[in-house]
This record gives sequence, C-alpha cells and structure tokens, in this order.
Amino acid sequence: QVVVILYGPSGGSWLASARHRRSRRHRSRAGLGAEAMDSFQEFLLTVRRDINCLSDGDRMVRRGAIIRLEKTLLSSGKANKDFVRRLFMEDLHKPLFRCFADQTEKCRELSVSMTLQLVDLVPIADLENLLPLLLAALLGRLRTLPFPETSEELRLELLRLLNHLFSICKEKLSQFAGDIIDALGKALTDTCPDAKKECCDITKKLAAYVDGERISRAGAPLVASLLTNLRHQQWKVRKATLDCLGALLSLEAPLLDHMEEVLPHLTMLLNDRTPGVRQCLAEVIEKWLLRGLSFKEPKLTTFDDDAGPAGFKKFEHRILLILLGVAADEDTEQVAPLALGALERVASAKHEARKREAQAEFEREKAKRALKAAKQGAEAAEAAAAEEPSGPPEIEVAAAFDYSTVRSLLPEPFTSGGTPVPLTTTYVQLHLPSILPQVLANLTQWTSEIRTSAARLLRVVLVVVNRQVAPFLDQVLVHLYKASADDDLLVAASTLQCARMAGVFLEVDLILGVVGKHLGLKVADGVLGGGGVGVEELWPQQQKGRQTTRTVQDVASGVKNFTAMSIENRRQVYSVLAQLLRPAPPMLPHAEVRTLVRFLEEGAQTDELLPWVFGSVQSLLKAGSTTCREEWPRIFDMLLRMRSGQECDAVSVDTTMDELAVICSRTRRQLYEEHLSSRLGELLLGADVELWEERCSKRSVLETLLRNAGSAAAEHVASLVPVLARQTCPEDASVPARIDLLGLTHFMLTEEDPSLTEAMREQAPAFMCDVLIPNCTWRAGQSNNKIRKGGMVCMHSMLARRLIPASALNAAFSDLLPILKSALDDAFSPDNRMIACLILSCTLSELQAEISGEQLREVYPELLKRLDDSNDKIRVAVCEALAMFFKCLPPKWSRSLFEYILRTLFVHLDDPNIEIQQGIYAVLESAVHQDYTTFMNEAQAATAKSSHPRQCEELGRLAQSLRAASADEEDAEELVMD
Repeated sequence: QVVVILYGPSGGSWLASARHRRSRRHRSRAGLGAEAMDSFQEFLLTVRRDINCLSDGDRMVRRGAIIRLEKTLLSSGKANKDFVRRLFMEDLHKPLFRCFADQTEKCRELSVSMTLQLVDLVPIADLENLLPLLLAALLGRLRTLPFPETSEELRLELLRLLNHLFSICKEKLSQFAGDIIDALGKALTDTCPDAKKECCDITKKLAAYVDGERISRAGAPLVASLLTNLRHQQWKVRKATLDCLGALLSLEAPLLDHMEEVLPHLTMLLNDRTPGVRQCLAEVIEKWLLRGLSFKEPKLTTFDDDAGPAGFKKFEHRILLILLGVAADEDTEQVAPLALGALERVASAKHEARKREAQAEFEREKAKRALKAAKQGAEAAEAAAAEEPSGPPEIEVAAAFDYSTVRSLLPEPFTSGGTPVPLTTTYVQLHLPSILPQVLANLTQWTSEIRTSAARLLRVVLVVVNRQVAPFLDQVLVHLYKASADDDLLVAASTLQCARMAGVFLEVDLILGVVGKHLGLKVADGVLGGGGVGVEELWPQQQKGRQTTRTVQDVASGVKNFTAMSIENRRQVYSVLAQLLRPAPPMLPHAEVRTLVRFLEEGAQTDELLPWVFGSVQSLLKAGSTTCREEWPRIFDMLLRMRSGQECDAVSVDTTMDELAVICSRTRRQLYEEHLSSRLGELLLGADVELWEERCSKRSVLETLLRNAGSAAAEHVASLVPVLARQTCPEDASVPARIDLLGLTHFMLTEEDPSLTEAMREQAPAFMCDVLIPNCTWRAGQSNNKIRKGGMVCMHSMLARRLIPASALNAAFSDLLPILKSALDDAFSPDNRMIACLILSCTLSELQAEISGEQLREVYPELLKRLDDSNDKIRVAVCEALAMFFKCLPPKWSRSLFEYILRTLFVHLDDPNIEIQQGIYAVLESAVHQDYTTFMNEAQAATAKSSHPRQCEELGRLAQSLRAASADEEDAEELVMD
C-alpha cells in the first residue's frame, strides 16, 4: 500500500483551508462548543512549533522537539486526554510515524513509545483509519534484511507495538495479514531471544484473529522461520516457538499445507534436553489431533485422488507417532504421564468422531434406500423397511486387558501410574500398520540415540496395544533379533525389555510357533525346515577397517522368510526367547514346555550357543515351574552339558540345577545319581570301540556326571575301564581328551567315598595296565610330557592309597620299570623325576616280598644318579626310595654292588645340605642289616675321608653292635640245636 502525503509551505492558503475543514469536521463530530474549540486552539498553539520541528532537517532540533512533545503530552500527565487524542488524529500521527525511520535513535525510541501509548486513547473506529499509515511505518522497519532498524531494543519495541495493536484491533488487522506475516517471518531471524518470543506471541494472536486460508497462502516463510527457531539454544525460545506453531497449525488450512514441513523437526524435539519443551510438545500434538478430528473430509477431484488418505488423515498416524514418542520419554514422572493422558483424551475424541462418521454414513445409506424403495413401489418399500437396520453399526472397541496381573512386569510410567484403557488401545491399533514399521526400522538406524528412542517407543506401543500386536509378531521378533546384538549395551537392554513385554501380552503357543519357524524347526516334530534369509541378508553390510557400509532396503517382504541358520542368528533368537517366556503364574502348559525343551536341545548341540540356551533354560524353569517336572531328565541333560563345558559359569549352572531339584522335590546329588543310572549306558554305548570326536560333548558330560554322582558311580567303574582305555589311547586320541580323562581317573582314585574306593580297588590292575601305563610311556612333544606327568600322578595316588594288590603290581612291574627309569632320567622335567621317585618308593614298599634281586639290580643305578640331581627336593625324595630299596634286598645279594652303593652313600653323607645328610644317614641305617662286616669295613674306610667322621664312626659302631647281637643269636640257636 502506497501512502502519498502532500506538504505545502507553512501558512499556505490551501493548508489553512484544509485545516479549517478538518477542524470543523472534528468539532461537529465531537460536539465541542466554541469554548472547547478555543481551548484546543490554545493547546495546539503550545505544541505547534514542536510538531513542525519533527520535520526539520537538523536532527538535534527533531530530537528536542519529540522530547518536549513526549513530556507535554504524556509524561507530565497535565494535558487533556481529549486534546491529546484529537491532536494525534489531526496533526501528530503523520510526523510521529515518520520518526520511526529517523536517523536519531532517541527520536525513533520516543516515537514508538509515544505511539504505543497514544493508540490506547483513540477509538477503534478512528484507529482503523490510521492502521495503513501506522503499519506501513512499523513494518517497514522489519520487512527488509538486514533490518533497517539497527537497534535491537527498538526492534523489540516495534514488535511490542504490533502485539499491542493485535490486542486492540483484533480482526481489524486481518486485511493486512500478508504484510504482517512477511514482517514476522523476517523478524523471527532476529538474534534477540526476546524478539523471537514476542514474534511467537504475535503469531498466536494472528492465528486467533485471521482466517486460516489467508495465513496459509502467505505463511510459508513464517513457518520456515519458526522451524529454524526450534533449534535455538535457549529452551524458552524453543518452547515459545513450539507453542506458537501449535496455535498456527491448529487452523485447518495451515495444518494441511505446512504439516509436511513441520513433522521432521518435531521428531528432533523428542530428544530435547529440557523437559518443559517435551511437555509442550505433548500439549501441541494433543491440540492438533483434537482439532484435526473435527475437520471435514476434503472433496477430491478424480485427478487428485491417489486412493490414499486425504486431508488430516494423511498426517494423523505421523502425528500420533510423535505423541507416542513423547509417551516413551525417559522422564517418567513429568513428561511421559502428560503424553499418556493426552493420548487417552485423543482416543476418546477419535471414538466420538468415528461414531459421528458411522451415523452420517447410516443416514446416507438410509436416504439411498428410501429413494430406491420409492422407485420400486409400496411392497418393495415395506420389505426394505423390514430389513433396514435400526441404527448405525456399533463401533468395535478392543477387548480390555487386565493389566493388574502383570503390573510388576510393566515399565514406568505404567507401573506407578495408570494403564491404557480400551479406547486408547483401539486408537493406536487403528494406526498400527502405519506406525509399527517406522518404529521397527528405527531399531536398526545408525545412531545409538535413534535406536534407544525406538526401543523405548516400541516398549510403550507394546504395552498400549497389548494382544493386538499379534498379527505383527513375526516382523517384531525379527527386528528384535537384530537389535538384541547391538553394540550399544543400552540399546540391547531396551530391546530385551521389548521382548519381555511381547511375552507378557501374547500367548506362548503363538510365540513358540513363530520362534520355531525362525529357528527352522517344525513345532510338531522338531525337524529342521528349509532355508530362508537371515539377518545378514536383511541388513547387508560390509566392514573395511573402521568403515562400515550398510545397504538400506525394505525388509518387509524378507521378514516373512526369515530363518536363523548361522550361529550368530541363532544366538540372537535364543537371547530374545529367554525374555519372551513370562514368569509364572500362570505356568506354561506341559505341551509348550515339551516344545521349548525340543527347541533348546537343538541349540545345546552347538557349544557357541550354550550361554544363550542356558538363559532360555533359566527362563523356562521360571515360566514352567512344576510343569517342568516331567521333562526334568531332558532339562538336566542340557544343564549337565553346560556344567561340563567352559562356556557357562559353573556357579550359575549349579544354582539352576538346585532350582530344578526343588521343582522335582529332590537334591542336586539325587538328580545326578538318577541321571547317571539312566544316562551312563547311553553315553558309554560303543565308546570302548569308537573314538569320540575331539569336540564331542560326551566326554565332558561323563566327567561332570561322575564327579557329582558320588557313590552311585561305584557300580559303573567296571564298565568305565575299557571306555577310558579307548578314549585315552595314545595312538589316536587327542591331547585334550587324554588330559580330561586322566583328570577324571585321578578324581576317582582320590575320592574318599567308601563304595567308590572299593570299586576302584577291584579295578586297579586294569586301570594300571590299560589306562595309566600306556599314557606314562615316553613320547616326543611337550603335550605328551604333560600327559605322562598326569598319568604318573594318577599312578602315585593309586599306590599311595594301596588300591592295587602286590601280586598285580609285581606282574606289571616289568612294564612299569622302563617308564620309571625313563622318567628318573628326564633332564627337562623335574616334576617327572620327583613323581618317579615317589612311585618307585611306593612300589618298593608294596613289593618287599615280591621283588627279585635281578629287578633290584636294574633299580639301584637310577636311584644313585638322583643323589646328584640339581633339585634338592628330588635328592631328599630319592633317599626315601633308597631306604625302601635296602628293605627289599634279599639276603646274600651281590657284595660288590653293596660295597659300591655304600661308598656312594658315604660320599653323599658329606653333603652341605643338612636335610640331605639326615636322609643319607637314615638310608645307611637301613643298609646296616644287609651285611654287617661289609658295612663296618666301608664305614671305617669312610671315617678317614669324611668331613663328618663322627657320623661314620656311629654307623660303624651300630654295625658292630648289630653283628655282635646277631652272633649271640646264632650261638644261642646252635646251642638250642645241639
């Protein structure tokens, strides 16, 4: 709008006549008398010069004039308000508005502040005439970028003036809506936060007083500026902007035209750091949904009809998704309850809207039927009237779910707050086909923030729709499988919570049917199904160094053919399955327990899956409780498999076994004993002929069973010997298998259970010849060295506990002696030399009456060598073996060898180690009895050379006294004989 103002020279006749006419018009309008006119003229004369000075070229003159005018007209409070109003309307408004663009900031400031006060004095009818000039001056300072008004404070004052005009004029400003909207769009880019908030307040009034169609046509720049301010650093600005958008888009035309631009920015606000902003978002969304439900469905031409939803329905599910996102807010005390309350109110309004639509549809159908009946005749009309329904069909509402039974399992805010009502469930269910795919897709997005929000949102959706999610269970589970393996632990934990919610609301037979299909199993017989696509095919990605490339694609069709064939996929399935099983009550039916056990047995066959299968077993015991009693052998068999390996924590498995024992009214030991009786035959079947594979679980299961079965293992020892002999065969058995089974043999040899000890005593010769001696034979390699050490440890335990009779030991001595000689001469393994000394000591002790002199000839050189061993502990141990050696010597054994052994012993009697000296002295004491004379001679010879002659003398005297005693005994025997 262009305003042309003509100014003539001061005192011109045309200006005087114009003033006279205007004065006369105002005088007649105001009904002023001659006296009043004279008073106004006098008042006018006092300010005339200042008014004229507002147009002076000197800025200081203008500044002084406006200061005086402000003081005279407003600040002093002495001026007659009627005169001030008349002065403003007739003479002051034009020069005052021109001062909005004055070069002097003080003039601009006072002109705006004076206008703000003066407009309150003018009647609405008169103010309406001034609006074109006033808005032209005001908006001209804001509609250009950069702003003509350079002062931030004055721009704020101009906006306050505009806001005040809206408060006064209201609908009168609608004709200037285009200019105002354009100015607001520019003013919203102001860096001043207060100016932004003032613009938002003006926009709310604009939405209240201006037609929506007019706003929509010119509102694109305004909406764009508002959306930019949604990212402002001050939360009050963000909240004011959001509130302003809520008011602006509550109008039908702006909502339908600009909602597409607004929605992506609102999604960002779901993660706003300020709870107040998120609360405002819930209120705004509720307002839009409630207003949108009252909009009429638009009439579309054939050209515009794309067979999709039109009008507000096109945006309804997207707006609802944002409201559900606020309901899933992590602030469960302030934000989430507010959004849930809004959702409930919107659901109630939606139900009423559906009832109105149904009634309108019924009325239309009724009119059509009436028209058709009128054309067909009276009889047809009567027949149609009889068949005509009495009213519109009842709106279907989802069945109520009893949340009280599962309240302890629900997340916040449902645990401490209210639970969804059927109308809320129905409303979300209507839009579930549109909402759920978006939520599930976000579970696999790039940023962990999006994935975490999607997991929280899915949890809320599952609680709200409860059983109504059943048709979508397939795709929900497939996405949960993928998200459960997320690198972000928070995302993975939230995903498993979603699985727990699905298990709470859905029937277990439905869940098992879908999970069985995903595992490639048939629920009926547990047979592996055909191939399908896995997670890798649904979400293909390539990783090169630190860069991961993922192909984004629609997975909806692939979800139906999903089958977990890889180890990673099956691990994900079992991880989710553990959460899907709802703890009792109610308890799982026996049929479902049997199906679950079959699923878990399939997974327990793979070592890599055992930790995840174990989690599912724990959930099964909690969900099935006493109904698991009939399947306890199969469940215990899986737990035994987990207990025997390294994949699962042994303490946790034992705790779970205890839980199973409580369910079965038994102890854990009783479960082991019963299971051993029923399972051992199956484990050992063919094991004495066929070698178990290295990764076969039978070995570890057998070990765990025997270690925990106690006395029940005694009756099976005889059948174990050929199995252990075959499975520890050095020719083809693996090193880990031989080590494990030798460890089991050592356990059985050292176990203090009386019945097991007796059984081992009976089978000790077989263990010695078939199991231990083959594994103690020297073979090259570090692994074989460890196995030989383990075998000799077992042999020492057998001898130390005297489990093998002397006759059997003597029969095996010819095979045992080369092993001991080899071990005693093992320069690289002190442990082997030590154990060989101990074994030889025990063997000599056991065979005192059985061993021959020739066998002893082979033993003594190895024993004497060990006296020079570098390890003092071995030298001490060999002293004990030498003492037993002399006890085994037969009478009249080789004197020369005896003399050689004594010389060697007397040399070592001078050893600096006191402990070894004592050991050698004890050996010499045991050697005295063999040949007193020879011993005395060697002792006398050693006395002259020894560092400890006193000890040699003592030993000589001991031999002399013993010889004398022996001679006396012989004489006594001869006398007796005579």
